[in-house]
Amino acid sequence: MNTNRLRTAYEARSTGTTAGPAFSSGHGPWLRTDDGTVWFDGTSGSGAATLGHQHPAVVEAAAAQLTRLVHTGCKLNSDPRVRMVRRLGALSPYREPAVLPTVTGAEAVEAALKVARAATGHRSVVSFRHAYHGKTAGALALTWRPEFKEFSDGPHGSVFTAALPDPRRPYESGPRPYESGPRPHESGPRPNEDGSRPYEDGAAGFLSDLAAVLDEAERHGGVAAVVLEPIQVTEGMLTVAPELLDRIARAAHDRGALLVLDEIYTGLGRAGRMFTAELMAETPDLTLVGKTLGNGFPISAVLGARRVMDALPPGVQTSTYSGSPLCCAAASAVLDTLVTQDVPARARSLGRRLDDRLGKLAADHPWMASVRTAGALAAFDCTRHGRPDPARAKAVVEAASRARLLLFGGGPEGATVKIVPPALLTEDELGFLLQGLAAAVFDADADADADASEGEGEAGRAGGVLR
Repeated sequence: MNTNRLRTAYEARSTGTTAGPAFSSGHGPWLRTDDGTVWFDGTSGSGAATLGHQHPAVVEAAAAQLTRLVHTGCKLNSDPRVRMVRRLGALSPYREPAVLPTVTGAEAVEAALKVARAATGHRSVVSFRHAYHGKTAGALALTWRPEFKEFSDGPHGSVFTAALPDPRRPYESGPRPYESGPRPHESGPRPNEDGSRPYEDGAAGFLSDLAAVLDEAERHGGVAAVVLEPIQVTEGMLTVAPELLDRIARAAHDRGALLVLDEIYTGLGRAGRMFTAELMAETPDLTLVGKTLGNGFPISAVLGARRVMDALPPGVQTSTYSGSPLCCAAASAVLDTLVTQDVPARARSLGRRLDDRLGKLAADHPWMASVRTAGALAAFDCTRHGRPDPARAKAVVEAASRARLLLFGGGPEGATVKIVPPALLTEDELGFLLQGLAAAVFDADADADADASEGEGEAGRAGGVLR
C-alpha cells in the first residue's frame, strides 16, 4: 500500500512534503520501513533526535512512566515535572533560574514574548532577517478573556526586522554570495588581508542599522525583546559570532529590552555546547529550548532568571499538555544522558569530522561553497558560475536519498544542503554518513550537468525548501 498516496488523499497538503517512504521503526540514526529497508536519518527528525531514534534511556524512562501516569493537565503537578524542572534549571546558565514548561517551540517563543512584555512594560519586538521562530498566530486574538491578552501583541505592539550579517559574505556592502566570498574548502568567510574577519568590517554598519530599527521600535511602545537564533538553522546554518551576540545583547539592554536567545534547535548540545551562553560575555535574559529536550517527545521550555520570569502573572501562559508527566520523564532522561555521555563534546568531535570531509569534497567540487559546521550541524551551498544553484542542491538531496541518506535542502536562496545527524554515532555509522555525502556530491555533478540543458528557468523552480 502506498502510504504517501494515502497521505495525499486524507492529510491536508499544508503539512508539507513527505520525504522518503513511511517508516515503521528506528534506532540511533537509522529508520526502517516494513520491508526492512534501512535509511540513515541525516535530518534527526527535524533536529529533535539528537541522541538518535529510540535512545534506550529515553525509551525506558517513557515506558516506565506510561505505566504510572501519562497526563495531569497543566494545573496539576507531577513528580516527573518537578524532576525535569529542577534538572533543567540546574543546567541552565542562570544563578537563580526559573523554568516555564511549554510543548512546542512556537509556544516557547510566544511565552517568552509575554515574559518580556511583562518584565519590561514595553510592547515592540525586534527580530532578524532569515529568522525562523515558528508558524503559529491568531489563536489568542480569538480568546475572550482580556487578562490573557495583556502581555501579547495587539494594537499597540509591533514586530520590527533588522538585517543580520550573513556569515557567507561581508555585511551588506559586500559582493553577492560566492562571487569573491569564502573559498570552497573554508568553514566561513575568508579573512581580510589585514587578518580581520569580514563581520568585523561590517559590524559598525550593522550596529548602526540595528540602532535605527530599535529607534523605530521604541516609538511604538518601547522595545520589550530582541529575539534571535545563535545559528539560523532553518535558513541554512547561518551562524552569528558570539562577539556579535554580545553587541546585540548590549544594544538591547541599552533600550531596556530583553535579549531572547532561541536555542530550540541549537541548545542542549546539538551545536557543541550545552548553551551558547557559554561562548558569550553577556548572559541572554531568556533562553528557549526544545527539540533535543524531548528527543522526539513534544516538550520545550523558556529559561531565565526568576526575577525576570516571575514578572508574568500566574495563569497567563498555560496549555493543556505543558509539563506532561510522560514528556517530562523522557526529558529528564535526555538531560541525564547529555551529561553522562558528554553530548556537547561528542557533537564537537562529529562537527570536526564533518568539516574535514566536506572541506575535502569542496576542494574537488568547486561548486560547493561556504562549508560550515557547528557541532552536529553542517551545511554547504551549491553554486553555478558563482551564483546560488537551487537545482544542484536539489540534485544532492535526491542523490543522497538514492543512497538511503535523508537530507534536507533550504537556505535563503534554496541552494543549501543541510546535514543534521544525531550527535551520538559509532564509527561505522559516521562512515556511512561520510560515504553517503561523498556519493551524493559526485552523483549530483552528473545530475546537474544533465539538468543544465533544460535551462536556468527550470533550475530556479527546482529549489524547494524543506524545514
